[in-house]
Amino acid sequence: MQAALEAGELSRGERRVVQFVLAAPDEAMRLPLAKLADAVGVSEPTVLRCCRKLGCSSLQEFRIKMAGAEAIGLPATHAAIPVGSSVSEIAARVLDFSVSNLDNLRRQIDGAALQRVVDIVAGARSLHFWGNGASGIVARDAQQKFPLFGIPCVAETDSHQILINAASLSAGDVVVVFSNTGRNSSMRPSVAAARANGAPVILITSSVDTPLAREASEVLSIPTLDNTDIYTPTISRIAALCIVDILSICVAQTRGNTGALKMKKMKEAIVKVFRDDAPAKMPGKCSEKT
Repeated sequence: MQAALEAGELSRGERRVVQFVLAAPDEAMRLPLAKLADAVGVSEPTVLRCCRKLGCSSLQEFRIKMAGAEAIGLPATHAAIPVGSSVSEIAARVLDFSVSNLDNLRRQIDGAALQRVVDIVAGARSLHFWGNGASGIVARDAQQKFPLFGIPCVAETDSHQILINAASLSAGDVVVVFSNTGRNSSMRPSVAAARANGAPVILITSSVDTPLAREASEVLSIPTLDNTDIYTPTISRIAALCIVDILSICVAQTRGNTGALKMKKMKEAIVKVFRDDAPAKMPGKCSEKT
């Protein structure tokens, strides 16, 4: 970016975009296109032209490359895993890519939005986690943490079951939708039905400027560096799983001793089962005396 700025390849408006990004990278990463253009004082097409001149086809791709350049140790463009890499090289690249992305998430997460989500979830009568595909895996993981949430939890991953679930909701129920792209068209009727029934809908996604984000009650953005290389890990899923852990622990603490006591009893029960299921001594053999 700095090189393009110094080389005089950009128009006056485009130079202002680059200067804004260099001066306030965190803000540039979070703002949707319209608000970014307003903050810079240029039009939306000017922002998009600037992205294209910097080698990016869209604002989202520009953000991915920018975040990758700031992440610890490993830019996203260096994360591709060539065919023929050794096992050690693959392990190192996958772990480096994951660590870099999670560090980027740590620095970019919106603390105020996270607090709002915690408050909504902590006051829920029941929780309903929705997701398709890889996001469905995250929904299932969230559901199995119900002892921490301390309230009934349901996870749905089939679009028809999600719509049925949405139709049965009412005020007091809370929906948490996982969608990395925020463009899952099959989810939109369910989101609309849930909100029409009085249930708030929280969207956990990579961007606040998407159709689902515009229809949700609250959006928690988790910017990730997913790219199209077939051998890079699905960091959006890993990041969302971390968000589930954060939410469940925050809600448990918000709800007080009740949630902690339930979690303690659950862990004690698990320990007891494993202890009781330990292999018994082989019959017909005497134990050695000590």
